[in-house]
This record gives sequence, structure tokens and C-alpha cells, in this order.
Amino acid sequence: MALKRQLSLYDATLLIIGNVIGAGIFTTGGYLAGELPAPLLFVGIWLLGGLLTICGALTYSELAAMYPLAGGDYQYLKAAYGHWAGFLLGWLSFWIIGPGSSAALSLALVSYAKPFLAVTGELQGKLLAVGLIAAFSVINMRGIRPGGTTQDIITIGTIVILTVMVLCGLLAGNGSWTNFATTSGSQASWTRVFSTPMIAVIFTFSGWFASAYIGSEIRDPERNLPLSLLVGTLFVTVLYTFMNVMYLFAVPVTKMAGAINVAQLAAEKLFNPSIAAIVSLPIILAIAASINANILTGARVCYAMASDGAFWHPFRKLHPLYNTPHVAILSQSVIASLLVFVGTFNQLLGHVVFVMLLSSIAAGLALFVLRIRNPGLKRPYRVWGYPLVPAVFTGVYILVAGQIFFSEPAAAVAGIGLTVSGLPFYFWWKKRHRCSKNP
Repeated sequence: MALKRQLSLYDATLLIIGNVIGAGIFTTGGYLAGELPAPLLFVGIWLLGGLLTICGALTYSELAAMYPLAGGDYQYLKAAYGHWAGFLLGWLSFWIIGPGSSAALSLALVSYAKPFLAVTGELQGKLLAVGLIAAFSVINMRGIRPGGTTQDIITIGTIVILTVMVLCGLLAGNGSWTNFATTSGSQASWTRVFSTPMIAVIFTFSGWFASAYIGSEIRDPERNLPLSLLVGTLFVTVLYTFMNVMYLFAVPVTKMAGAINVAQLAAEKLFNPSIAAIVSLPIILAIAASINANILTGARVCYAMASDGAFWHPFRKLHPLYNTPHVAILSQSVIASLLVFVGTFNQLLGHVVFVMLLSSIAAGLALFVLRIRNPGLKRPYRVWGYPLVPAVFTGVYILVAGQIFFSEPAAAVAGIGLTVSGLPFYFWWKKRHRCSKNP
């Protein structure tokens, strides 16, 4: 029994868009306005961040077309460096990245939805967050098609609302194009762009490689995987850029600095306070799409590991009726629910941010490794602009990772320690798998 290819290019592209668009694009603007008080830089950094993400998408496209399998980065690191590298990423993903992200996103959705719900206490909010995790897990356990359709509906809803908001704001809103003029106080340089502001932008674009994690379930993957990565990242780049143009049209960059919810601030200026309250709706939908995408993709990593004999055997089992890795999905939802109540997931996620960047860097470098070591491998798609495009992607990510390491060395070292903690288990599973093949 194997995973079935039931998702189209349309599904894969919406998975990427829905996974990327999150609360960050509604809140990051206030921080960037403080760091980059020049209007040109405030908008330009989103174009640069988008171009960098597109370079990453092109890089991943070659890898995804070569290995159109469940697991994404796990498959690429395994192919380039050995099973141990893929296992360590999967180990961290299973215990922290996947469930921690689901826990954080669910609590965030509850916090934004409070005005529409009768949530009065912290316990009630946590129970509702667990309910959201359970609901999306059940949907995804019932088949890749229900999970994909859910993703499509929520993402399309988010896109429609944001598109209407941007168009109405720019064409009929009470903003001013004079906000784009450089003021005397706008002292910033392009070198500043490639420091901490770029870190914020990169993480607002995070999740752009989601379709690579379900490579075993996408039809015609040699064509559709690269296209989904490219189209998805291009769409998000355009949307993010226009949203920040709208923010700047509504509010001067100097008055935007430090604002927590820039989207609501802009809507209040462009329209009126009653309409501004609707801004919570696309945020809720965007977070819901991210939760569904996280549950859909995350379970495929431990499924792929178990299929290679490097994880507990039950995780490779597929549901006899729905053909989904139900054990993997269920286990991730249980861990996520526990983290909701434990409440330490933010600290855990903070520790592994550095390692998450390292995994993307390692995947980018894997392209070079495989080109040199295995030049004869079938490559249905060859990255455009090689070696410049993957070099730009990995180079900037290395720069950002270095800044994170030097600014928060303790958290970076803790993340590396959490990752390396999987090595004893890897060698144990490797020995166990060898013994089972040679009784």
C-alpha cells in the first residue's frame, strides 16, 4: 500500500500560498518601518525577500523533481549527505517543528478569534486550540483529497479578501501617495536591509517549500512540483509587495513604526474603524490555512523515515480506507495538544529557528553536491541560472543564519543540541533495521 497521487498543480500551489501567508504579513510592517524609515527601502525589502524566496524555489524545484517523494528536505539531505542528515531533520520536525508550529498557530488563531467567540479564560482558549488541532487532524486523516480541498477553500477565501482589501484601499481609500516621498528623517541604507530586517522578511515568507513535502501525492510531480514552487512564491511576492504598498499609502512610514497590527492601522485610515475590524477575518483564515498545511505536510516526514526503517514501524502504516499516514498525523496532533497545555513551545521553536535555517542551507548546498557527485542522475528540471541562483539563495541564508547565531548564540547552540540528540536513536534504528534484514 502506497500514497496515491491525487493532488493537482492547483492544489499544490494553493498549499504553498496558504502555508506562507500568516499573521506575519499583518504585523511585521511596524517593525520594518522602525528599522527602515525610508519608503523605498520599506517596500523594496519585500521585493528583495521575494526574489530570494524565488531563488530558493528554483533551487528546490530541481531537487523536488529528482526526488518527488514524501518528506521534502528529508529526502534531499539523505540523498546528498547520507541517511543520518535526513534523520536529524526529521527527528527535530517530529518532536518540535511540526507539533510546536501547530500549537503556536492554533493559540494565535484563538487569540484573533476572541472578539467573535465567547472565550473568557485561558483554559477555555487552550481547549479551543486543541479542538482546532483535532479538527484539522481528522480532516487530513480522512484523505489527502479532503485535506487538499480544505486547504484550497481556506486559501482562496484569504486571497479574495486580501485582494479586495488592497484594490479598494489603493483605488478608493483615504490614503496619500505623498507618503512614498522620501522625508528628511528617512535615514537608512541598503546595507541595513540585509541585517535584521531581512531576517523578519525571510520568516514572513517561510513555508514556501510546502508542496515538496507531499511529493508522493502530487500528480505529474516532475512538472507540477517545480511549477507549484515557482508560481506559489511569485504569487506571494506580488501579494506581499502590494499589501505593503497599501500600508504605506495609508500611513506614513514614520507613523507606522512600532505598530503591532499594521493591517488594522491601515484599514482604519483607509476606510473606517467598523470596516477595520474585518481585518481579523483574513488573519484568521490565513492562520487556519497554515495549521492545515502544517498538519498535512508534517506527518509525511516521519512517514518517510519509517518507510526507510529509520523510525517506529507503525508510522509507515496507511489507513486501510483513507490511504493516509494516520498514525503519524495522530501522533503529531497529540504532541501538539500537549505543547498547548505545557506552554513551552515558543521557547522550543525559538531554539530551533537557527537549525531550520541550516536545513534550508543544507538543502541548497545539496544541489551542488548532487550535481558534482551524480551528474548522470535524471533531472526532469534543471534550475535556471545555475550556479548563480542557488548560490544567491544559500549565500543570503548563510548570512542570516550567522546573524542569528551571533545575536542569540545560546538559542542557536540549544537548537543544535536538540538536533544532535537524535543521533543515538538513529544508530539504534539503523542497527535494529540491519538486524531485522539479517536475522
